[in-house]
Amino acid sequence: MSFKRPAWLRHILSILFSGYYLIFADAAEDKVRKIRATISIEQMRVSWEKAAQNPILRCLSRLLRPSLTIEDIIYVPRRQQQQQQQQQQQQQQNKCHLPPIEVYRLYTGNPSQLEHHDTIVLQFPGGGFVSMGPACHLDALSAWARDTRLPIFSVNYKKAPEYSYPWPIEECFDLYTSIIESRGKVLGLSGENDINIILMGDSAGGNIAAAVTLKILHHNQQLLKEFTETAEMFVPTVSDDEDSVLQKSTEHSIIKLTPIFDRKEQKNSTKAIIPAPTGIILIYPALDFEMSCWMSPAQLSLIRAESTTSLFRSASLKSIWESKDHLSHASPLSVVPDLEQDNKPSLFHHLFRSKQSKRKKPSVGERAQQSLSMTDQYKLALQTKEAWATSRLAMTSRMSFFNDRVISADLMRAMAILYLGPHANPDFENDYLLSPIQAPDELLSQFPKTYLICGEKDPFVDDSVLFAGRIRQAKARCQFQQQGTSSACNEEGVRVRFLEGISHAFLQMMPFLPEAHHAVKIIGGWINDIAQQQQHSQSKDSASNKKTVIVLKMDGNSKHTQHQQTIVTNESDMIRRRKQQLVKGLLY
Repeated sequence: MSFKRPAWLRHILSILFSGYYLIFADAAEDKVRKIRATISIEQMRVSWEKAAQNPILRCLSRLLRPSLTIEDIIYVPRRQQQQQQQQQQQQQQNKCHLPPIEVYRLYTGNPSQLEHHDTIVLQFPGGGFVSMGPACHLDALSAWARDTRLPIFSVNYKKAPEYSYPWPIEECFDLYTSIIESRGKVLGLSGENDINIILMGDSAGGNIAAAVTLKILHHNQQLLKEFTETAEMFVPTVSDDEDSVLQKSTEHSIIKLTPIFDRKEQKNSTKAIIPAPTGIILIYPALDFEMSCWMSPAQLSLIRAESTTSLFRSASLKSIWESKDHLSHASPLSVVPDLEQDNKPSLFHHLFRSKQSKRKKPSVGERAQQSLSMTDQYKLALQTKEAWATSRLAMTSRMSFFNDRVISADLMRAMAILYLGPHANPDFENDYLLSPIQAPDELLSQFPKTYLICGEKDPFVDDSVLFAGRIRQAKARCQFQQQGTSSACNEEGVRVRFLEGISHAFLQMMPFLPEAHHAVKIIGGWINDIAQQQQHSQSKDSASNKKTVIVLKMDGNSKHTQHQQTIVTNESDMIRRRKQQLVKGLLY
């Protein structure tokens, strides 16, 4: 007969045992690994959501957080659009009514000024796709609201296994488009200004943030392709006061197409270009569902190439790279330096300045050379160095940090199974919404400015390194193909920051981890940088460019019906577009 403990006793014992296991970490690790071997979804949610569900911890956490003027929950209706087959079945069961989207709203400024903001932060919280909503991230969210003075909106998207892939991505994409369509009115803003959205996500939320961005870029790419294939003739019409500008700049030129949402005809909103996020911040994101043990030659080549650039502004990349040089350690399974002598010099040696040199353990490669002559050792050393420069043998960070105490291989397998669902047949090599690291270059080259931050010892650190490298190379390749011009692809770059000696989920450790506070300040600075750059760009464009509004009419191929599309452009842009010939098949 099982004994069910009272809730108050569970909460007290939870704190006591947590304190005990923080001190005796080895004992905690043994116990946790036994549980994780057969962990259930209920155990995941209870253990991971402890800080939000335990009233004692919740009160202590509230005392440590900065005060907010607005902290509430709002519900945004889902857009009734065509979903995937699994979602259509779910709609039929729910009488075609999708559940609303729950959004946490945090703000530190004057409540009366909230509606006048035109830049917001939209955050997707992590939790392995199965747990941990915004309530588990309030420490970091409150700090960002205080440091940036911007409205922070955190999405409590539906979790697996009840709502498996791709439900969370579709749900967050619908919220993004609803914000753009309503100009933020669904979130309590005035609806008078176009909204600039900064996307942010940690862990699983980073995966969703990247997937939503890719979905937006793919939507725009397909729309432009469809537009150019079906367009037959455009008839520009302008106001009388802009005739002189048009005559000088539109003769035999190509006009930049920038469709916008028509608030009067929201039914056709899926046929309009969706503005991409102003910037993206990914915090220890999980971007690859292919849980391979070995890195591919292409991945190794990418890391080698990027290690010589200024992309990775941290010495930790050298440590990450050295961890993959398995034969340079005493143990081929070691991911940290292990060649120094274990015994430190005694106080006697320090006082009397002993000249006894520190002995090193020989590495695997050095032990193989001990039986060779000096000449042979020298030749072997050169061959080993050259071989490693082109080596194809290196373990992924998931395998290197297999025994991580925060997120182990058992948890990764469990979360992947629950998120994919029982009827999934995933294509890990091509489904870039599931694994954004597999996205094609033509989409990655259009990414807005992207910031990534990850712990040096995180099992997902390879995802940050490879994704950042792919974005940078895709942008560079795009610019090269345009012969040095970057108007066809986004010029915004990518930045990466590693935290030395830190593993996964450091945002959940702010009460007792100083490095987490430092990371939160770094991320807050990134948010301010993105917002300031966007504001500067808008003011510069409004001051230097005289806008011309042109209405184009298109005849359809099938029904020969006329459609109208609003296009915003300017004189300098039309002159530049005249030289590039980026849109084909348009007749003037």
